[in-house]
Amino acid sequence: MSVSQSDFVQSIIRQIGYSSKQELIEKLFIQSLKDSYNRIDQNIGHENEIRDRFMKDLYQTDSEIKKWLQLKYIDLIWENWVFTPDFELARTDIAFKLTGLHFILECKRLKSADKAYVDEGLERFINLKYAKGDEYAGMIGFVISGDNKSISSDLQNKIRPLNHTLSISKSSLEPFFNSTHQRSDTSQIELYHLFFDFAIS
Repeated sequence: MSVSQSDFVQSIIRQIGYSSKQELIEKLFIQSLKDSYNRIDQNIGHENEIRDRFMKDLYQTDSEIKKWLQLKYIDLIWENWVFTPDFELARTDIAFKLTGLHFILECKRLKSADKAYVDEGLERFINLKYAKGDEYAGMIGFVISGDNKSISSDLQNKIRPLNHTLSISKSSLEPFFNSTHQRSDTSQIELYHLFFDFAIS
């Protein structure tokens, strides 16, 4: 009996204890990042240095995600090099991976609703440079100056009128929000936008 890819992925997700990709992403991957943020040094640092604080913490601290990392059910990868559809190399910052499911995250340091967040982050998901074939992905804003909520609100205002934006929804976890987009291959992707304050000097 043949098994479809979606059935196979769903079987793995159930074995880990979740009912859907979305629940796995929100309750394990994103929750693990939120928990990690509360444990790590929240001083200003370079983008990669801040990202690496999360990675080190997730591998070292006893938690739900560490259990699955140790069992090799889930891989957590940073400096994740991939080929784009044009066979150029592109590097994403963080990837949670299990067979058949990748959750790619791009990180940006923010002092404001920086244009680079859209042009050098979000647009790479739309143009399939990142997360081709994935239904979900995310961006993390490391806020090193300014107010999380204001920056989140200003970015929503920049993203909402883009011709590929289908919807924006506020998360119950403010200042986080989600946006759904039509990609260059006409597929859709839902992006999680996460903001963590690193404005302590």
